[in-house]
Amino acid sequence: MKDHCQISRWGSLILVLVIQILAGGGVALDQGLVIDLNGYRFDPVQGGAPPLPADLTIDPNDKAQPALVQLQGPIVPEWREQLESIGVTIHDYIPEFAYLVTMDQQAGDLMPHLPFVRWVGPYHPAYRISPRIGGFELVDPERRDDPFKKLTVQVFGNPSLAAVELEGLGLEVIEVVDDLWTPRLVVRALPEMIPVMARQSLVRWIEEVPDFTTQNNNTRWVVQSNLSGQTPLWDHNLHGENEIVTMMDTGLDYNSCWFRENGNAAPNPNHRKVIDYKTWGGSAYDGCGTGHGTHVAGTCTGDQSYINPGNDNYNGLAYRARITVQDVGNDDFFSCLLGLLSVPSSLTSAFSDAYTLGSRIHTNSWGSSSNSYDTHARDVDNFMWSNKDFLAVFAAGNYGPGSGTVGSPATAKNCISVGATRQAPQQETIAGYSSRGPADDNRYKPTLTAPGGEDPNFIFSADNNTGNPPSPTCSVVGSPFQGTSMAAPAVSGSALLVRQYYREGWYPSGAPVSEDGFIPSAALIKATMINSAADMGAADIPNNTEGWGRLLLDNALYFPGDSRFLRIEDETVGLQTGEVDIYSYTVNDGEPFEIVLVWTDYPAATGSGTKLVNDLDLEVEVLGGGLFRGNVFYNGESGMGGTADRLNVEEVVLLNSPGALTYTIRVIAHNVPQGGRQPYALVGTGAFPDWPPHGSSAPENPGPFRRISLQSHPNPFGTQTQLTYRIPGAAVGRKLQLEIVDISGRRIRTLFDGPAGSSGQTLSWDGRDRSGRLVPSGIYFAVLQSLDHRVQEKLIRLQ
Repeated sequence: MKDHCQISRWGSLILVLVIQILAGGGVALDQGLVIDLNGYRFDPVQGGAPPLPADLTIDPNDKAQPALVQLQGPIVPEWREQLESIGVTIHDYIPEFAYLVTMDQQAGDLMPHLPFVRWVGPYHPAYRISPRIGGFELVDPERRDDPFKKLTVQVFGNPSLAAVELEGLGLEVIEVVDDLWTPRLVVRALPEMIPVMARQSLVRWIEEVPDFTTQNNNTRWVVQSNLSGQTPLWDHNLHGENEIVTMMDTGLDYNSCWFRENGNAAPNPNHRKVIDYKTWGGSAYDGCGTGHGTHVAGTCTGDQSYINPGNDNYNGLAYRARITVQDVGNDDFFSCLLGLLSVPSSLTSAFSDAYTLGSRIHTNSWGSSSNSYDTHARDVDNFMWSNKDFLAVFAAGNYGPGSGTVGSPATAKNCISVGATRQAPQQETIAGYSSRGPADDNRYKPTLTAPGGEDPNFIFSADNNTGNPPSPTCSVVGSPFQGTSMAAPAVSGSALLVRQYYREGWYPSGAPVSEDGFIPSAALIKATMINSAADMGAADIPNNTEGWGRLLLDNALYFPGDSRFLRIEDETVGLQTGEVDIYSYTVNDGEPFEIVLVWTDYPAATGSGTKLVNDLDLEVEVLGGGLFRGNVFYNGESGMGGTADRLNVEEVVLLNSPGALTYTIRVIAHNVPQGGRQPYALVGTGAFPDWPPHGSSAPENPGPFRRISLQSHPNPFGTQTQLTYRIPGAAVGRKLQLEIVDISGRRIRTLFDGPAGSSGQTLSWDGRDRSGRLVPSGIYFAVLQSLDHRVQEKLIRLQ
């Protein structure tokens, strides 16, 4: 009844729109060439566009308005390039195989005649209005009683010009946000003005601004080993040294002994803990006395060594890491009481500031009740796509146990969204309040879980200590702190430890080798953590209660003496539509064999029905034993059959009893319509023979392990190109193969096939096939295989 009441405030036209969206037209459609946009699913060629209210349509011949263009199938780069060459500006991918575009009259006339274009049609106002306006809970009583709506309006082009246009309609523009990727306005408007706004050519999307709120000593061993008191990462001296995390929250009491510097120094770049502190929408530094931000920061990075050297009780997961603080708290009584925050209208500048300060993990124990993929969720995906070593972590929310209660921005594709379990020893039980998935397009949410506590077993962490002078003790507090707010910083602290593991060169030997160190992508960190997750047993994974399970780092990170080994592929170049990377892993029985594929996807259009843009597929095949596809699970492990996942940016194959066999692993680029190439990370764990590659699972003096690489120059080329490869020392003397294949995968020429004589060599290809004939101009691939690893380099041969 409550939802009907709120929707009715839209007026009759919008009510008709919402009913049509919820009904979905009642037509069964094949997924292949169906446009899925803002609740409307239609094949524009076979069935035509859906019926829309007259006031929410535009003239299809008006080239000043944005348009939709659908292509014939999986989108190759050449199609996009041809669209752009005639003057089409591509803004968003719309499933399936379509773009949201703007253009001039000439481009609009040319576009329908391109051979790969299936359909061109208007981007109607009905497609631009979120059906969730008025449909989620507001916490602020003043907003609940206000007849005006506070709206985010995404715009094409210059937001200042759009502001002038909307003000000319009599609307109140509260804020102009010149965001690099998604320019927008914040507007206050009566509901009946929403259709009027949507008809303006500069308007891209309209949604209601949600209320953002906080999501209110055993965690350290639960997420490391799940064995009481055992902290294997700490035991190997991984505490977050030289890592930086950023926290956006109510603020931090940096005089608390968990964060204090000698002489009570203010935050500065040389501070032992707090290197920067800024207000981002908040009204005062650490304005609320409740201490939510201090408690969160304590769980992630709190360190009492300033007062109690050698005592790590209640220390944060990455207690040697440092922190930057982005204070979004309010200091008025009711905001503090309700947990209301002043989150920036765009997250991009805050993320950019954190990145500039050296932070690569961003922890957020706040969110909204809106289950939609809104503008803030898009901000997360935008920034992570553009900065692929930056990982945002968000609390899933405290709106459970109902389904579809994970709140934005935790609905973003690329972040880790965190659900909460009860406190140990009940960590196998999900907390009743923990928000459940799925996201609004049926993606799995949350990603992982960690202890968040549940009354009467709270999470203990750093207490706000605002005394002057500060108290000489390191006090902790439990009540009232329970929630996904408490789980998220545990996962963020763990992400810092995973990042440190790769950066310091612990992979693959399990010991720190500086030459093996590298900067991991966010996708690799996320894939490692998913691989580590333990099924909580309440329901088979994956599910929308625990996602992939409870974080358990020791399941994935390898140390000498472990029987379960770790293998990774951090593919930073990536794939285009139709390309495939192939790997071969031999495993022994006795340990589960798990492969996790994760990619940081291009941001989705906020109104698109399916939020996946660049679609990769994971396949694992054993000779004579069948094919396993990513995310096809039965009874908690992978099963044969099923279809490829078309929703999630995480795909997993898990075999609890793999046998002693060799598996072929394929990463397939089904459709990559945005961003050029799609990088990815692949993380495998299992009983791998002859691994690590140094010849010993516990080397006293491990040598460096470098992954194979292949580079070409010049490229494009006319008569000759040089191909330079690098392989690890362990691969010298073992079989190496370098081949040239065409775009269909047909072998053109073998340049080398035999034992590798050195760890690096340059070979030439003169553009001829194995018969000595010059091949036609076009696209080819150099494919290098060594040590069961395979890389490829795209080559362009010119006439």
